[in-house]
Amino acid sequence: MSIGIIIDEPRNEKEKLFFVPVATEEVFSRYWLKASNELQLSWIPIFETGIVIEKEDTPVILKELQLVKEWMREHVRSVDTRIDLEKRLTYIIESIPRAFEDESIKLYVG
Repeated sequence: MSIGIIIDEPRNEKEKLFFVPVATEEVFSRYWLKASNELQLSWIPIFETGIVIEKEDTPVILKELQLVKEWMREHVRSVDTRIDLEKRLTYIIESIPRAFEDESIKLYVG
């Protein structure tokens, strides 16, 4: 299984095709949850079970994603793994605000 971001209740083909990969369950558990626990984050752990987010949730979620990115920069020893994780986080951080350009959109993360 893996975790990704989709548009909740898509209304057209473009919205149906929207998908932002987050992580496999293994990677999420190994790195994301470990970072979340150490940083005492509230939103990131919920991604594992699934949650609908709205535009107003974006600032705190983006802040948590940035904290996870910084944590990985400091704690992931494998350079290749760290680079992959940082690229993925950068992509997610850039993609979420773009999705919310349509204010009626809700995203499902899980």
